[in-house]
Amino acid sequence: MRMAFVLAKANVEFKAKYGKYLRNSLGAAVVLHLVLFAVFPPVEFEPYHLEEQKFEVVELPPDIELPPPPREIEMPEVTVQAASEDEPGPEPTDLPETTFDDFSEMPPPPPPSPPGDGAEAEAEAEEFLAFDEPPVMIEFVTPEYPKLARQAGFEGNVRVRALVDEEGRVVDVDILFSDVYPEMEKAAIEAAKRCRFKPAKQRDIPVKAHVMIPFVFSLE
Repeated sequence: MRMAFVLAKANVEFKAKYGKYLRNSLGAAVVLHLVLFAVFPPVEFEPYHLEEQKFEVVELPPDIELPPPPREIEMPEVTVQAASEDEPGPEPTDLPETTFDDFSEMPPPPPPSPPGDGAEAEAEAEEFLAFDEPPVMIEFVTPEYPKLARQAGFEGNVRVRALVDEEGRVVDVDILFSDVYPEMEKAAIEAAKRCRFKPAKQRDIPVKAHVMIPFVFSLE
């Protein structure tokens, strides 16, 4: 109650002196503007002048001697004679004599070495795999048709190269040919890894061998 009384009294006093406050503020503003005009000089605007670029003329000598062009080198004439079908060329005389070796008494090949790393693993992957009997598929796995590819109507073929180990399992798969969606390629690779084979043999010894497996994606 006391606080409300104090605020009401202060409001009445402010209204009573409102005219005095207004006159004092107006006088102070006029004095401040006069001081600013007296202290600061007026601003003078100067027109913008574009900088002129100067060019110097360089006089060239009147006589300039150009070097003569290089002399053309004449190409030798070369005569090419076509070989006649009725006249065969001379037969080579330094060919080595062809021999036939007997491979029946050769020892069996050594067992494959364990996979290495680095350069050894890369060399092993590129080595030639010889065999007498090729791998025989005993279990074919049909790849799962990707749902999005089926809905979009994608069809095509995938041919993979599979590495079959000594136990008939697929241990590595590479894409040889493909005209399908990448997800369909992944499905073909997964199916190839689950296929089973009768391993290849070299003199009745199971060995590793590469085999090609075709997969066909068809909606029919």
